[in-house]
Formats: sequence, structure tokens, C-alpha cells
Amino acid sequence: MTFKYQHQGSILIEMLVACVLIAIFLPLLVVASTRLQERHRLAQAYQDQFEIKAAIEAHFQAQWARLVPANCYPDDTALLTIGSGMSPPVRLASRKVAESSDWIKGTDYGLCRRSLTVHENPLEVSMACHWRVGDPVVFSSCNAGFSGQLTYVNSRGNRSRIAFDDEDVIGQSGVIESQNGFYWYLSPGKDGREAFWRTPAESGNSLELFNGIERVAIFALLDENNDGLVDALGASYGDVSLKKLRGLWVEYQYHLRDCGVQKMTLSMREYVSMRGETWSYFAPCQGVGNQIIIF
Repeated sequence: MTFKYQHQGSILIEMLVACVLIAIFLPLLVVASTRLQERHRLAQAYQDQFEIKAAIEAHFQAQWARLVPANCYPDDTALLTIGSGMSPPVRLASRKVAESSDWIKGTDYGLCRRSLTVHENPLEVSMACHWRVGDPVVFSSCNAGFSGQLTYVNSRGNRSRIAFDDEDVIGQSGVIESQNGFYWYLSPGKDGREAFWRTPAESGNSLELFNGIERVAIFALLDENNDGLVDALGASYGDVSLKKLRGLWVEYQYHLRDCGVQKMTLSMREYVSMRGETWSYFAPCQGVGNQIIIF
């Protein structure tokens, strides 16, 4: 009987020791598990940063790489306009343009483009393009530039007729390309967050291009002495001659859609833009980036 009591007592002592050990180590295990999960969330957030930055810059490149014509004829009247969201253009009066960001007005040259020789006016061309009757077209050689307009597009969109304003275009060899004017800016998207938008300069519907961009600043990279090299960064707002424009310097701030990082882990950081403005953001759920668009 004594042996039985001693055995039960030893089991009780072992249970008490086990409880004490659990009480000591369980909080440590919980803390370690929490820290491991938070590290995983941090790693995922930084991976998401790489992905969203790549996506944003791909959109900027796709939208702005054709803001300068592909031809070699200098057009003194061709301009690009960079403006502040504090002073939106009349065309965007119905839109809520982000005041802390820049907007840009330019022409997308050559979404449809082809090299050819003009043998007649009007000119029949076989080009599978997005364009419609009434759209403007430009034809340029290294010696002259000619404006035209689409007067016919077949139902398949692969054959068109273009009428030029000047008969001197006949016999010229060069590049024919579409030209579509747009405004690009930030405005609330369909989910309420700031988004990257494009609106046709004359008429047409606005298109939401990318959601999650909170701020953007745009600067002209200029060739002031026409030696083919960039020697100035234009930080002022207004019109820029395409003859001097060699590219764009773009700064942007973004926000991750699903950022699971805890608030206590967020780090407040600051970025000073090329205009001297200080942008505050919380990493890694927010971030900034910059990009050069080369023309």
C-alpha cells in the first residue's frame, strides 16, 4: 500500500513539474511563433514591394515611351505639358485630381506606326490598328512633316484611307504614325484608393490604369544645347518643347493592397523629391520609387 501511495505521489510531482515547465516555456514558444509569423509577413511585404514597383514602372513605360515621335523631322510646335494637381486643366474639371501629385498632357505617337513611301493622296494603307475615322495621323520624313486624317477604316480594321492636307507629301518616304492626345494623372479609383488614370485630351472616356499609386512627381530631362545628351532636369511646371525633351524622371509613392504587417512593426520614413518636397510614408506597407523614361 505504501508503494502505491509513493507511486501516485511521484506521478503528481511529475505532473506539477510538467505544468511548471509548460508555464515557463509556452509563453516563450508563443512569442517565438509570433515573431516568426511577423518575419514571414515582413518578407512577404518586401516581396510584394518588388512586384508592385515592377508593375508600376511597366505601366509608366507603356504609357509614356511614345511621347516623342519616332521620325527625324523636328517639329517646333510639338509640346509636352507637366502640371500640378493644385491646378488641374479644364478637361479634368469633373475629375478629383490628386492635389499632391503632378499631371501630364502629351501625345501618344505611333501606337500604330509604319515606314512607307507615299504614292498618292489620299493614301490607302494596310495596317491593323486601333484607329477610327476622324483620328489624326502624321507622316514625317527627315525633311518635312505632314498632317493627315483617317477618312475610312474597313470593318476588320486592317485597311485604311488617309487624306493629307498637303499634296507635297506625294513622293516622300518616311514614317506614318497615329497621334492620340491624353492626360495622365492620379485620382480615386473604383475602390476609393488613389489610382493612375488616363483621359483623352479632346473627348472620350477615362480609363483607370493602375490602382495603389498614392503620389507621383514628373520632371523633364532636357537637352538644352542640342548635343543629344541630357544636361538639365526641368523642375518647373509648364510646356516643354519635344525638341529638347530626352526623357522623363518619375518619382512615385505606392501602397500595398494587402499588407499584413503589424502597426508596431511599421517604420516611418521620409523621401525628399527633386522639387525639395518631403514625402512621409510607413514602410514596408508603403514605399517610394523612381524611374527614367528614355525617349
